[in-house]
Amino acid sequence: MTSRRCARARGGRREEGFILFLAIFVLLIVTVAGLATMLATSTDLTLSGNETKVSKVFYAADSGVGYSAARLRSDVNFIGGQMPVGVSSNYAASGSGDIQVTITRPLIIGWQVQHGDPLLAQGTTYGTPQVVENLFTISSTASATSIQASKTIKADIAIYPQVLSNVPR
Repeated sequence: MTSRRCARARGGRREEGFILFLAIFVLLIVTVAGLATMLATSTDLTLSGNETKVSKVFYAADSGVGYSAARLRSDVNFIGGQMPVGVSSNYAASGSGDIQVTITRPLIIGWQVQHGDPLLAQGTTYGTPQVVENLFTISSTASATSIQASKTIKADIAIYPQVLSNVPR
C-alpha cells in the first residue's frame, strides 16, 4: 500500500504542476493581449491628434480667405501678406504660434454691374460714379511646422458695392 500512496502522491503533484503552468500561460496570454491593446490605443490617439492639427491648418487657411474678403471690403488696395495672429479662433494667439497663414496678392479678374443698378456713362454731368461688384481671386496658405502640414485654398471673392475705377491699382 505504501507504494500506491507514493504513486498517487507523485501523480497528484504532476497535476498540480500542470495547473500552475497553465495558469502562468493564461496570464502571459492576457498580458500580451493587454499590451497589444495599449499599443493600438496609443497609436490611435497619436493619429487622431495629428488629424486634429491638420484640420486646424485647413481652417486657418479658410480664415485667411475670410480675412482677405473683409480687408478687400474696407480697402481695395489690400496687397495680401501674413495674416495677423489672433484674428481667428482657428489661428489663436494663445496657441504655440506654429500655424502661419500667408495670403497672396488679390488679383482683380473682372467686375459686373448688379441687376437693378443704373448703368452710367463715363462722362455724366453729375459726376456719379458707376457702382459695380469687383471679382478678385486669392490664395490662402496655412502651414504648421510641427506636423509638416500645409493647406492652400484658392477662392474667388466678389466685393459689392465698389466704385468702378479706370486707374490701375
